[in-house]
Amino acid sequence: METHPQISPFSDLRFTPAQRVVVLLVALCLFTVIGSALVGIVMRNGITTPSLRIATVLQDCIIFILPAVISALLISPMAARFLGIDSGFRLSQLLLAVLGMIASIPAMNALVKFNEQLILPESLSAIESWMRAAEGQAQESVGILLGQSTVGSLIVSLLIVGVLAGVSEELFFRGALQRIFMSGRMNVHVAIWLTAFVFSAFHLQFFGFLPRLLLGAYFGYLFYWSKSLWLPIVMHVFNNSMVVCVMWRENSVGEMARQTESLNNWGADSAMLIIDSIIFTSFIMVWLYKKRTV
Repeated sequence: METHPQISPFSDLRFTPAQRVVVLLVALCLFTVIGSALVGIVMRNGITTPSLRIATVLQDCIIFILPAVISALLISPMAARFLGIDSGFRLSQLLLAVLGMIASIPAMNALVKFNEQLILPESLSAIESWMRAAEGQAQESVGILLGQSTVGSLIVSLLIVGVLAGVSEELFFRGALQRIFMSGRMNVHVAIWLTAFVFSAFHLQFFGFLPRLLLGAYFGYLFYWSKSLWLPIVMHVFNNSMVVCVMWRENSVGEMARQTESLNNWGADSAMLIIDSIIFTSFIMVWLYKKRTV
């Protein structure tokens, strides 16, 4: 994708920084109520693969895309520029972003395993039980959402879980929320990590919080360095699509989790692989920074 001369996305913004956050929150609350009502209607006869897919599409479009777009229109006279969707990215940035994500897989797998094994203090055992029950329910819903192990089901899952989720979540979290944080006096790194924190917490999957936090920060820096929301969108779609393909191939969330655990239980050699993964990923991040769009 070609890039264009950059004009500040924060020119002539309406409202104060705090008011911009309120605008987004009000839009989120309003459309969450509407979206939840529609999802309730769709799911009134029970959870099935078709109903869950329709509900997911409604949720992504109404709860994520509409609040982001409407907030941008209210906040900025240049809504597309504010969201970062008016310009493209360089091919070198995309190649490095893909390479960085692939290089991080061993380290991220180790972090996934570490996060899954976290145990809360005995005094918080009731909360931990609730968190693990919510995690199990989320995994079960994903399994239903992906449906059967047919090629047609894979294509639909890629479109919903891969493409639509990647586009909608990046529009809301990086395009709207991160931009709003950055439009005030907040330090850019604080804005990126705060957005990543909200992004991870929003999924309500507590035993995957840390890897999702790092993933959100990665998308945030890609956006900041490329000045184009399309780069984190492409990478988010790429990440989700890889997960969908693995889960479709195994046709079982539980089986995928067991295989992930076994892949991380390699002994001494895995420690060196993780270290290499961290070093190589850090090197690519530095390279991405040097290739940033000025």
